[in-house]
Amino acid sequence: AVVSTQSTGLPDAQKCVDEVRQLFPLSHLVSYMNGRIREAEGHLEEAEQQYVNSVTLSPRHVASLIALGRLQIDMEKPLLAEHYLTEATKAQPDEYEAWHYLGVLHQGQGAHQQATECFLTALRFESTAPIRPYSVLQWKI
Repeated sequence: AVVSTQSTGLPDAQKCVDEVRQLFPLSHLVSYMNGRIREAEGHLEEAEQQYVNSVTLSPRHVASLIALGRLQIDMEKPLLAEHYLTEATKAQPDEYEAWHYLGVLHQGQGAHQQATECFLTALRFESTAPIRPYSVLQWKI
């Protein structure tokens, strides 16, 4: 479903998410992926609600917190954006994407020193981040 939201395959992505929802109706990942799909379709309010649902089910789901923060920046809700992005950095301090969007937020507010610090932190963590998360790698002994 992730690959499908990044291309023109939104209907295919929705079908995948719907199938997973049948198996796991209370999964925060289902809400997160529905948010990604709604956002790709341009339905920002619906995407926001799906991300909120995801965070309600799993308050420390970093991808949902970042998505909510990024979306709040786009929707010109800076206080909410800062809240969600700060929560993401608390949940996973080395998550460079959260630091990047905090920098974007501060830059948009004219807080250039804070923005610079966030961007530098993001660069430091991005340079050491794996290309693929370790959680998706298969371990062989």
